[in-house]
Amino acid sequence: METGARTGVVGMVVLALALTAGCGGSTPPPAPTDVAVYDPAGGPGGFAALLAGTLERVDGCVVVRDDGTGGAVADSVPVFPRGVHWDGDALVVGGTTYRLGDHVEFGGGILAEAGASASLAADVPAACAGRLLWLVSGL
Repeated sequence: METGARTGVVGMVVLALALTAGCGGSTPPPAPTDVAVYDPAGGPGGFAALLAGTLERVDGCVVVRDDGTGGAVADSVPVFPRGVHWDGDALVVGGTTYRLGDHVEFGGGILAEAGASASLAADVPAACAGRLLWLVSGL
């Protein structure tokens, strides 16, 4: 192989590597349309209360249903850190997988009372409007 041909092959390999270098990065999936999300500031931490109940989808909104409230059923909308996504029928939150119908527990606190607007820059699906918003923290 002549020097000019070798230089051409090496140049093509370098160009191919340069073009594919950005392909290895991981772009976070878009937020699901039925899940409320926010952009966390800083590291893990935040509110220290506990939301526990059954993960459900009600009228196009993912909620945690706490039916241990003395007969009344209460739904809270968990507002997850951005990056939450569906993998088939499983909701993936901070590397942990949850399925609808699972008993879940999320640390955090009330972000906004039912019917109030969120004071944090949160993306809340229209289907979740009017429900209690629960900021999930500490993931």
